[in-house]
Amino acid sequence: MKRSLLLLLSFLFCAVLVEAQTSLKGKVTDQDNGEGILFGNVVIYKEGVLVTGTSTDENGNYNFPDIDPGTYDVEASYTGYNTKRVAGVQVLAGKVTTANIEIGTDGGVLIDAVEVVEYKVPLIEQDNTTSGSVITGETIRNLPTRNINALASISAGLSSADEGSAITVRGSRSNATNYIVDGIRVVGSLVPETEIDQLQVITGGMEAQYGDVTGGIISITTKGPSNKFTGGIDIESSQLTDPYNWNLLGFNLSGPLLRNKEGRSVLGFRLAGRYQQRMEDNPSAVSVFRINDEKLAELEANPILRDGPSFLPAADFLGAEDVNALN
Repeated sequence: MKRSLLLLLSFLFCAVLVEAQTSLKGKVTDQDNGEGILFGNVVIYKEGVLVTGTSTDENGNYNFPDIDPGTYDVEASYTGYNTKRVAGVQVLAGKVTTANIEIGTDGGVLIDAVEVVEYKVPLIEQDNTTSGSVITGETIRNLPTRNINALASISAGLSSADEGSAITVRGSRSNATNYIVDGIRVVGSLVPETEIDQLQVITGGMEAQYGDVTGGIISITTKGPSNKFTGGIDIESSQLTDPYNWNLLGFNLSGPLLRNKEGRSVLGFRLAGRYQQRMEDNPSAVSVFRINDEKLAELEANPILRDGPSFLPAADFLGAEDVNALN
């Protein structure tokens, strides 16, 4: 009996782990009668690049298990029906996102076009197996900081000592925070914030894939290659506005390497880099006074002025008559 119960609990635990994976699922139905589309085609695109595809089951359900977090376009098609695409589906890390699609024939006339509709986020969030938050790339662009720790510190349960220099998760030590970029644990410099598609902060309910974590996790999903050649240069400098000489130079380049017959990219590349230079890394909030070269030379030449007043005998400063008067 105990062995059977233990086996059942193990299966339930495994089911929870599978459900906790980042996935996208939904149902493709006929918009006229609501019936599921049998063996329909469903493909997903990211930045205009074909990622993968699948077929619906006998009930019209489809599932993309264990995919990278990010923003996708989901396209459903079937012989005799108009192709329909749901744009802007945000697949959050560690959660199961649902996107149902209705396709129709428009009165029996097949139009050789793709109908694009905007994805609407459900009011009720399901399958939230981890505690924390997810910051999308759009939110990151609107925040006035370039520090990844400072971006993560806006989540509940995190605190930062000084502009992200030392971040702690729920009171743990700063060195207990693990950083993961596209599924790989990293140490040291991270990617520029302009290349982040999603930033997930996990403060509890760690999945088995992360292993032994005593603090928290900052998981970064980078942007993928684009369907068109794009690029940009980012230059900033404060040499004309303050004495700290903060300079930044960044670049990004992305585009396709291989296209299919429909002209969509199936293989691409993305390059990005950044260089920062700061003369004063931590400027003081109050005025700081520094001695000039002339005064420094005067102090070096005069030991009394340099070392300050000494407790010398009174006779060295006063005359004999004054010493007798003091006695």
